[in-house]
Amino acid sequence: MVLSEERMKLKAPATAIHHYDIVIIGGGIAGIAIAELLSRKTNLSIKVIDHAPQLGTGASGKLEGWFHSGALYSGNDDAQTFMNCINGIEDLINHYSTYSDGRCNMVLQGKQPNLFAPAVIPHEDGWFNAAPVFYILPNQESPDIKFSRFKNDSLLWEIQRQRVFNRMEAAFGLQHNWFPEGQCRAPSYRAIESYRGEACSLQDQSGILDALCKRYGETFGLNSSPCNILKSLDVSMNTAAIMRDLVASGISKGVDFETGINIENLVIDRFGPIRIKSLLCRDPRGVMHHLKARLFVFAVGSGFKTLLQQLHVRVRLKMSKSAMVVASPPLCRINFARMSIKDKFHFNHLVHQAKDKKSSSPYSMLGNSASSQDEADVEQDVVDVDYLLDAAERCFGKKELYSRKLYFYDCIKTEFLSDEEEKRRYSYWIEWNRDSNYLSVLPGKFSFFPTVAYQTYLKIKKLLELKEYNNGSNYISDEKAELEASCLVADHYPVRIFSENTASQRGSGKINSKSSFPSHTPMTRRTISSEA
Repeated sequence: MVLSEERMKLKAPATAIHHYDIVIIGGGIAGIAIAELLSRKTNLSIKVIDHAPQLGTGASGKLEGWFHSGALYSGNDDAQTFMNCINGIEDLINHYSTYSDGRCNMVLQGKQPNLFAPAVIPHEDGWFNAAPVFYILPNQESPDIKFSRFKNDSLLWEIQRQRVFNRMEAAFGLQHNWFPEGQCRAPSYRAIESYRGEACSLQDQSGILDALCKRYGETFGLNSSPCNILKSLDVSMNTAAIMRDLVASGISKGVDFETGINIENLVIDRFGPIRIKSLLCRDPRGVMHHLKARLFVFAVGSGFKTLLQQLHVRVRLKMSKSAMVVASPPLCRINFARMSIKDKFHFNHLVHQAKDKKSSSPYSMLGNSASSQDEADVEQDVVDVDYLLDAAERCFGKKELYSRKLYFYDCIKTEFLSDEEEKRRYSYWIEWNRDSNYLSVLPGKFSFFPTVAYQTYLKIKKLLELKEYNNGSNYISDEKAELEASCLVADHYPVRIFSENTASQRGSGKINSKSSFPSHTPMTRRTISSEA
């Protein structure tokens, strides 16, 4: 029997209507951190939605997991990105170190009487690994200087290298007390830029990377002298653990996280200042939901491109594609980054741990710390994987490299571009209008999540005219919330690669191997043959 059109309509599922104070669109580190901090500092009802099956599946879960203290940008002509990094450390320590009860294990530590500086304290379940990132600063006999066709490259590098020493010493050496009046305080821009020292106390004299630097030079036919090695506050970080802890904290304070949600339509009131009336969304079961809110926060990363025109945000987006190489077991136990004035000579190596309840397996992440200089509104490759493999061969040797299990994948990062100078830096962006009811948020790096969350909170506080509210000064363990968070947040992408690869090697249907990511989801990885 054929049902009439009227009866079919009656059988169609109804659209559920929900109202929250804040709806956050985007389940990467930006959306998660904003929701968590708001749940601590306000009594607002908060909803976070993401289109993926799990939170943290985009750039937040695919990047190297490199916490930046500013060293990588300390040689730039413009010091603003360096300042953003050290201000991010201030926000991290002030808003997370005490609250997280040890999990945020970057704290202030005494170096001398009345001189405190940030440091990472070893912690089994800490967000940060205590091993530092050492920076290799080439000398005049290094290939990028020796073989340069431009005579002024040598002078330019010397200026940049001295700038690195001065800024790092001013921030993390023996010049600034980070704990002056009972609260963490980063050095000011004036203090950073005015310091001119003869030496840098952060230079490493142990010779820990001398053999690697010598081998690197020899592959170019050079017998170069040892490079300067700088010990930084940069470390590798457990991005999944950070996101899980923040999600668990948010859940324990009432934040509603939901994944697999696709936005079907933005209902916008275009009479006067643009305001969002509601979002029409579809959940994984196909059920429609009508979301209304006092304020909408867009923190969607690469997905923002489709929303620009509707929200009348007058910016351009730059999509940068980076190649990431994963090696297991790790190529060495030292974190290092090679600086250069030439992009192809940049190279970095970070060590991570793939942890589960029974074991912990280390692996290497290889990347290129150079970034694309082209500001065109097109997707770009920052570095081809073969550049990474070539650099890894020169550092570790061909035999060592190809005896490992090697994979590579692409990570797409999104950056806002603007004609306004202060908004062009690769750090973070918060776009808002007092007459509208939405914010647009995009962090350039995972490392900036403390500042992005805090600055967004301050703007929301002003927009909604909120009073200060304290929803607990310390995180209280909530087993149910932590279990839910462990299911909601995806593992670091390389861990998913290992998990899926191990499951496929064991054979389909023979051994139950649970993955933290649905097996039907395509993974953009490629195995590099050891016979290469």
